[in-house]
Amino acid sequence: MLTPSIDHLFDRGFISFENSGTLLVSPVAYGDALRKMGVPVGEVRNVGHFTNGQKAYLEFHRENVFLAANIRR
Repeated sequence: MLTPSIDHLFDRGFISFENSGTLLVSPVAYGDALRKMGVPVGEVRNVGHFTNGQKAYLEFHRENVFLAANIRR
């Protein structure tokens, strides 16, 4: 379960998780504010394992909610 502040960041796409459990931080999120909320910006943090159902939702979240940088190739 996520704390209310971390849940809010997740719902708004400022953080997400890889299927392996590694925390992803959006490049558009304001680092100082995240640090004040306890998000480890600039370091690798793994929260553990997810079930297959959670992994399916996380894939949806990363593709549709997470605020990833737009990279032009």
